Amino acid sequence: MTLLTSTHRSVSQRRFVRVGAGFLALILVATACTSDSSSGSAGAVDSSATGTQVDFSYVDFDGDSVQLTDLPDGPIVVNFFASWCPTCIAEMPDFQTVSQNMADQVTFLGLATQDRVENAVQLVADTGVTYTVGNDQNGEIFQIFEGLGMPTTVFINADRTVAKVHTGVLDVESLTETINDELLS
Repeated sequence: MTLLTSTHRSVSQRRFVRVGAGFLALILVATACTSDSSSGSAGAVDSSATGTQVDFSYVDFDGDSVQLTDLPDGPIVVNFFASWCPTCIAEMPDFQTVSQNMADQVTFLGLATQDRVENAVQLVADTGVTYTVGNDQNGEIFQIFEGLGMPTTVFINADRTVAKVHTGVLDVESLTETINDELLS
């Protein structure tokens, strides 16, 4: 009987650890994804990357390497997203709208960060995104901009210097305003 009770406790303790670990993972994902979707200014971050000139390569969804300098001349908005980030998913249709409205002024690049390519491809299809997308599998590009959470958006001037790094949700209005203030003024 003592052996059975001891075994039962071990199973219970293991379940507790698994449930606790699952709960902790949920909290970490929720913390990493900014949840304030009511305000486009939530989480604005000034990164030390601001003002620095950048160039990087990413892999497109066809598996080809693309250099930032391969994109059209002019300002670029880089949005880091992931299929596991609810706030990223929520803002993607707004990014699509602004990318269409400002297509002649700004290039948009979406980079799936630390995500499975097939999940990112499905998300892009589900949200109707038609701007350029690629993959930042290991989060190395995200780290260049000192991203603190998801989603993160980087505003890059025509001379390829970082104008602003924003962590948090952006809606149509706040995204358009930031582009006008940071890239087109």
